[in-house]
Amino acid sequence: EGGGGGGGSGGGESPMSLLAREGEKELQAALQKVQADMESQGCSHEEIGSQLASVRESHAAYMRQQRQMLQEREEVYKEAIAEGLTPEAAKARVQACAQWQQQMQRLQAKHQAAMQKTHHEAEAAGVSTAEIKRRLEAQRRLQQAEAEAWQQKMRARQQAASEAAEKGQSAAEVEKAVKAVTRAQDAAWAEREAALLAAEGVARREAAEAARQLADASLSPDIRRILLARVRIGGLSARPDLNGREGVAKMWVVEKSRFAVLVDGQGAKAAEQR
Repeated sequence: EGGGGGGGSGGGESPMSLLAREGEKELQAALQKVQADMESQGCSHEEIGSQLASVRESHAAYMRQQRQMLQEREEVYKEAIAEGLTPEAAKARVQACAQWQQQMQRLQAKHQAAMQKTHHEAEAAGVSTAEIKRRLEAQRRLQQAEAEAWQQKMRARQQAASEAAEKGQSAAEVEKAVKAVTRAQDAAWAEREAALLAAEGVARREAAEAARQLADASLSPDIRRILLARVRIGGLSARPDLNGREGVAKMWVVEKSRFAVLVDGQGAKAAEQR
């Protein structure tokens, strides 16, 4: 996961230098393996060169992230010492920071895999390019919400631990307070996640219905022409505030002889389109 905590190098090789040396060793090993594997498969020099360049680019991005994480840990150590903590207590804080970073990395990896899965599933389902783009954007919003909830939980845990410690509570009581906050934060995220997933389920069903309607020869050509097009709302008496607003005609509501319009900046509204 990268170099150790901040501080206390004892005059030996600095953590940053050690990270760079180990990183270069990992890169060379990866390049050699890729080249050997591709040569054994009979790949051309151009293909091998392209793949090696990709490996170098990915490794450079990885090392940038590792350097940033190491710098963060070193800063945490310096701040802890400046606050008057002992070196041991400062290193404990650095360890907590390292654990936080590792958890964030796992969350990022989970999100990357989810994006790839969403894209592959959408392509396999044969949905339109626009629907693939919409699904990926919805997945991105879900991931952003999860990352924000996770960060909020970490801050709440730290605050609960600090407040309990300031009150002179025992280690068991501190742990109990942290667990209570964790359960509350997890419950809040579970509720929000369920709402976001439910909304995405509705959006996918509506997209499937729109695709069906586009292929439905029993609907008039005018209706099919307007489906999924940008429109301007007009003629609403119940919601005159929406008249003049623009959006996308996402579905024809047969029962009401109206288009359901996804209004820019709002949710879906059933609007009569002229």
